[in-house]
Amino acid sequence: SIDEQHKHLVSLINRMFEALSQKKGKEEVLYVIEEMSRYARCHFLAEELLMEKAGCPDIAEHRLFHDAFSSKVDDFLFKYKQDEEALSAEVTIFLTNWLNEHLSSTDHKYLKNVKNLDLPDCNVS
Repeated sequence: SIDEQHKHLVSLINRMFEALSQKKGKEEVLYVIEEMSRYARCHFLAEELLMEKAGCPDIAEHRLFHDAFSSKVDDFLFKYKQDEEALSAEVTIFLTNWLNEHLSSTDHKYLKNVKNLDLPDCNVS
């Protein structure tokens, strides 16, 4: 379900905070960033397909919001590979703000329209 996919995104964000705050090492942080990028892209595609199926308005605007997130995560990945210390505050602030915005307002507008439609699986790892 969309709710389950959102919960997995939340768990990845929590895992990112934990990895950064507890200095779990570059490999763990890179894994979480890469998994977040992969999973978010799959989730976004599934969500957009459902929105199209349900005839939701403003899909193009919603897609831009998804694209901006994906670009930012890719940017984090690049920056982290260059300088791991510089990233933690920026990641924490961005992910917290994005998650609140995405789940509480942006997705909330469309959830009632797509809740009962079949959602493609994103193979939670």
